[in-house]
Amino acid sequence: MSVRATERLVGDVVIASGLANSAKMVVQSVEEEAKLVNTIWFSDDHAVQTGTFPASSIDRAEQKPAAKKAKAAGKPAAKKPGRRK
Repeated sequence: MSVRATERLVGDVVIASGLANSAKMVVQSVEEEAKLVNTIWFSDDHAVQTGTFPASSIDRAEQKPAAKKAKAAGKPAAKKPGRRK
């Protein structure tokens, strides 16, 4: 699903949806009228690369879900006396 070319996109991490091994890129600026997105990323040899892509050809990069907190090990909570189901 492509992104919309709005100023809210600046600073987001995106990938080129048409490339199988697309680098993760950070949006630097957006040209709303032309629907173009200017991005920056590091290449495999650690050089800075920049590029301009149509908004229809990029997607937001998937974020890893936050790690779930482990439940504290211990005794289960005591039940209230007198309540029966």
